[in-house]
Amino acid sequence: MLNVIHNTVTVNNRSNSDLNECVKTDIQTPKKNVLDSCIGRRCYENPAYFDMLKIKVSNLSTSTTVFTTVSEYEINKRTDYGFNKLHLQLESSLDSEIPIGQISYQMHQLGIWLCDHIQGLHLPDNQILAYAMLTDSVLITCDKGLEYAAISVGQDVINPDNTINEHAKIRTNFSKLAQNKLNQIKEKISIPVQTIKELHVQTIKKTVRKITWDTFA
Repeated sequence: MLNVIHNTVTVNNRSNSDLNECVKTDIQTPKKNVLDSCIGRRCYENPAYFDMLKIKVSNLSTSTTVFTTVSEYEINKRTDYGFNKLHLQLESSLDSEIPIGQISYQMHQLGIWLCDHIQGLHLPDNQILAYAMLTDSVLITCDKGLEYAAISVGQDVINPDNTINEHAKIRTNFSKLAQNKLNQIKEKISIPVQTIKELHVQTIKKTVRKITWDTFA
């Protein structure tokens, strides 16, 4: 199983019990899982493969596991049985709801950037990877090309076909570049809300005028 590497925390003058509590809390916070199109088809067409996936990803049913609208479209396009039938069967087998995540404008833009910088990455895999990155989720795929792309940008990824799913996060120049791009997009997502709020306050201040006796003269 994939080991998720968390941010390093410096602890000064704290007891061992406090430190253990911090570690315990950190471990108990599962990440969201994102299923891509190929893993969905494999699990539907081979129930034994889905059983194997549930063993390798122990939090599959206890954490939020989602498809994306991209996978919904791809499965409808490439299969005779369609996404709805697949979706219902996997939810029943998992005994848990599998929501469908929307691809936002920011995810679309990040996906374009990823395609431009990663050789072999193509539409719509780029958008699924962008969704996982922007939602801080674990990508689950059996596509070797998508797995490689995820590793190259420092993204958490699990390929059930691998015997061992542990990828050491080696910070390369490109992974740093990708993370900087990701952070830039995340910052832009929160800026407009603040700007609109400040603009509204400024507008009110400008329209409020002090009334004096000279006004009625």
